Amino acid sequence: MNDLGDRAVELTSELIAIDSVSPSLAPGAPGEERIADVVAGRLAMAGFAVQRIPSSDPRRPNVVAIRDGSRPGRSVVLNGHLDTVPVDRMAEPFVPRVDGDRLYGRGASDMKGGVAGLVVAAEELAALDAPGRQIVALVSDEEDASIGATAVLAELERIAGRPDVCLIAEPTWLDIAEAHRGYEVVRVELTGRASHSSQPHEGLDVIPVVAHTLSAIAERDRELQRITPDPQLDRGSLMATVVRAGSAPFTIAASAEILVERRTLPSESADAGYEEVNAILASLELPAGMSASARSLIRRSAWQLATDGAAQELSVHLAESLVDAGASKPRRRGFPYWMEAALWDEAGVPTVVCGPAGGGLHAIDEWVDLNQLRAFPVAVVEAVLRFAAS
Repeated sequence: MNDLGDRAVELTSELIAIDSVSPSLAPGAPGEERIADVVAGRLAMAGFAVQRIPSSDPRRPNVVAIRDGSRPGRSVVLNGHLDTVPVDRMAEPFVPRVDGDRLYGRGASDMKGGVAGLVVAAEELAALDAPGRQIVALVSDEEDASIGATAVLAELERIAGRPDVCLIAEPTWLDIAEAHRGYEVVRVELTGRASHSSQPHEGLDVIPVVAHTLSAIAERDRELQRITPDPQLDRGSLMATVVRAGSAPFTIAASAEILVERRTLPSESADAGYEEVNAILASLELPAGMSASARSLIRRSAWQLATDGAAQELSVHLAESLVDAGASKPRRRGFPYWMEAALWDEAGVPTVVCGPAGGGLHAIDEWVDLNQLRAFPVAVVEAVLRFAAS
């Protein structure tokens, strides 16, 4: 397996050269069709039965590849996402460039390096006739609304049975993720009445209410920062990220919109943001005739690695295999941002998160560490073999 690392580097470069920017984040971007063709072709050549699972947006395919070994064993999902964030201000985002131990390009770290490592590992597992069932699930739209993972999870048990475990190759710097925070976005709408600014008494001005609402949101966040921190994830947060109010300089503002983001911990309700925002609105003293409402736009649960069972078992095998492959001993730590691990666990599939990384995620200088990239597929193959056969 000495060439696995080089094959992963080569495939990562090939994937970087494909523009798979999310069209929901950058209108007009091509999305995942071309990159899906490449990974599907590789897996089919390796002997996997490959299916395309459509998303709610038919332009954004998902690839599910299934292979059964000749010997019985447990089933493992190797999961990653094919989309990237936009490339604003990047000079040559789709030109892979090696500088020392770094491979640069959009998606190098998040997460074409991880995807390449999984595909190369899957090819090797097929060549070794690994026992059990290997399922490679490469999805669209992780960077926005996760319509790809949602579509795949809705069909997975029908086409592949209930997997025993899932490995997601999100960039963790080859550490084992033990937890990640969740989030909720809540839209607040305030409605008053317009009037000429020279006659403000004839209107119902929402801007003072916006100010009170923002102040209350900030105070609630200060309260959250005073609670005992989670040992892996620190604390949750509540903040206003978008504020829109008013329509013209000489018109009393008749409407306003505030988008409020709540980051949640595994110990908190996924609805914490909606509940807190509603409590804030209920505390406001609104003028007669003015209304305020809140609506949850999207919520995603926080996640925690299981302390026993299949996920914990695979995480131990993976940590040992990474050291055997020449990587540093992985730490076990929490991550402040959301990942799709929560969706897989909620679907009943125990999940582990570990993948190669580098720097510049979502920035103009994204890169993946080549040493991590080379070690990753070697470790995945060994960990899957140990897990499947045990």
